[in-house]
Amino acid sequence: MKPRLQERGQALILIALAAVGLFGFSALAIDGSRVFSDRRHAQNAADTAALAAALARVRAVGVNLDANGNPIQSAIDAATVTAGLDRAASNGYTNDADSTVEVHMCNETGLNPPCEALPSGVTPSEYKEYIQVKIVSTIPTTFARVIGRAQVTSVLTAIAHAGPGLPKPFLDGVALAALKPDGDNTLGGNGVVHLDVNNSGVFNNSTGSCATQINGASGSYTVDTSFQFANNGQYCSGAGGNQLNPVVPANPIPYPPATLVLQAPTITCSGTGSRTFDTATQTYTYHPGNYPSGDSLTDSRNINFSPGNYCFGADLKLSGTSHIIANDVNFLITGGEFTTNGSTELACNNMLVHIKGGSGMRFNGNSTVYCNNVTFFASTGSIEWSGNSGIRLFAPKGGEYENVLIYMPFENTSQLNIVGNSANELTGSIIAVHSDIKISGNSGTTGLHSQIIGYTVDLAGSSNTVINYSPGEQVVFPDPSDIQLTK
Repeated sequence: MKPRLQERGQALILIALAAVGLFGFSALAIDGSRVFSDRRHAQNAADTAALAAALARVRAVGVNLDANGNPIQSAIDAATVTAGLDRAASNGYTNDADSTVEVHMCNETGLNPPCEALPSGVTPSEYKEYIQVKIVSTIPTTFARVIGRAQVTSVLTAIAHAGPGLPKPFLDGVALAALKPDGDNTLGGNGVVHLDVNNSGVFNNSTGSCATQINGASGSYTVDTSFQFANNGQYCSGAGGNQLNPVVPANPIPYPPATLVLQAPTITCSGTGSRTFDTATQTYTYHPGNYPSGDSLTDSRNINFSPGNYCFGADLKLSGTSHIIANDVNFLITGGEFTTNGSTELACNNMLVHIKGGSGMRFNGNSTVYCNNVTFFASTGSIEWSGNSGIRLFAPKGGEYENVLIYMPFENTSQLNIVGNSANELTGSIIAVHSDIKISGNSGTTGLHSQIIGYTVDLAGSSNTVINYSPGEQVVFPDPSDIQLTK
C-alpha cells in the first residue's frame, strides 16, 4: 500500500514538536537545578555577608572614635560595607558580569527600594542598626535558550541587626579557657605545676564528668576570681590531691563561639624580592617582594628588612648569630615554616606574620625575639616556643588586630606549644579556637599579660605559669546578643 502524498513529512513535524518539549523538560531539569542551587548559595552568601557586616559594625563602634570619644560614623559605615563585600566575595559573589553585591545601612538616604521586612516596632531612629545585603546573580542557561530564555536573574536579600552594645572581652575576661564542649581532661595539670592567675579566673566549657583533671605529686592552682566549670562545677584530682578553690558552676557556651572570629590578613606581593649588601656596615638589606623558594639566613652579620610585604613560598629560617631588624613589615608564609634558631636576635616593630599553607612557626635554640606591635595569624600550622629562647612579644595597641598576639582560627587544628626553659614576656590575647594548647617542660612563664583560649589546655612538667590579666591588653569581641539575622 502506497502512502498518501499529503501524509509525507508528518513524522518530522511531530519529532520537531517533541524535541521542543524535550528541550523544555531538559531546561526545567538542568537549568532549573542550576538556578535553584545558585539561589540557595546566593541566599547563604547574603546571610553570612549581612552577619559579617553587622559584626564589623559592632566592632568598629568602639574603635573609630574622634578626639572627644565620639563615634566617627563615616569610618564605621565604611568598615561595615567593606566587611559585607569581602564576605560575599569569599563566597563567590562580587561586582562582575555575573553578579552584583550591595551593602546598605537601612537609614541610608535615597535607598531604593528601602529595607523591607524590618521587625515590627522598629522606629526610624533605629534604622541605623540594620544592614541590608542585596545580591543579584545571573545564570546563563543552556537548554532554556531554545524556548527564548538566555539567562535567569535572581535577587536575594538579607538584613542583620547590629545592636548598640560595645565590644567586650570574651567570656567577660576569663584569663584561661578551654572551649571543647565535651570529654574528659580538656583542662588539666600533670606534674609539679604551678598556676597563678591574677585579676581573673579559669573556665572549662566541657560537660564531661572529669573535664578538669589535676594530677601530680605537688603543685598549686590559684585564681583571684574563680574556677568556672560547665559540668556543674566538678573536677577530678589524682595523685597529690590538689584542690581548686573556689569552683563554681558555669553555663556552657556554644562551640565554636560565633563571635570568636577574626578576618585573615590580606598580604599581596609584587615582583621578585631581592637583597643587597653594604660592605661598610656589614649589613644585608632585604627588599619587599616574592621569595618563592623562601630563604635561610645563617649569618653573623646584620640583616635588615625594608618596610613592605614579603611573600615566602618555602621556609624562612633565621639562624646563626645575626642581629635582625624587621620594622613595618608583613610576612606571608605559604610553604614551610617561620623559624628562629641558634643565637639569632630578632627585633621588630609593627610586624604581621600570616601563615597560610605553611607548616607553622618555631622559636628555638638560644634565639631572642623582642617585638612590639606584632601579630601572628596562623591559618595553618603549629606554633612552638622551645629551648632557651627569650621571647618578649607585645600585641598592637590599635588597628585591625588590636591586642591580638596569636590567633589560630577554627580551621586550624594544629597545636600551640610553650615548652622547654622558655622565659617569656607576652602581652595580648592568645587565641587557638580549635587547637590544643600545651605549656610544659621547666618553663618559667611569668610574664603573661594575656587571655589564653584554646580547644583544650594542658599544663605539664614543672611549668610555672603566672598570668597577670588586664582587660585593656586583650582583644574585644561583640556581644552575640547584639548581632542577629532578621531576614
